[in-house]
Amino acid sequence: MTAATPTKELVVTLEYQRKVAKELQEYFKLKKLEEADQGPFFGFMSKNEIANGRWAMFGFAVGLLTEYATGSDFVQQLKILLSNFGVVDLE
Repeated sequence: MTAATPTKELVVTLEYQRKVAKELQEYFKLKKLEEADQGPFFGFMSKNEIANGRWAMFGFAVGLLTEYATGSDFVQQLKILLSNFGVVDLE
């Protein structure tokens, strides 16, 4: 085994890397679009229900913290908001 077998070296050029990177970008764009088209965005889907529940709990938490911080209940906060925006003059 004194004779060494010639090995072919794989040369990776910058041009080849760019070509493969562009192909990968296109592949993942298409894959993301395919995933987005699976099922309705709105409606009673389990994923949507989880997101809606999280937003609702966040809203309740913000409302409770605002009532605690200001001492104003929800109706008083609406009056203040409408007065500050100049919609209604309540004073």
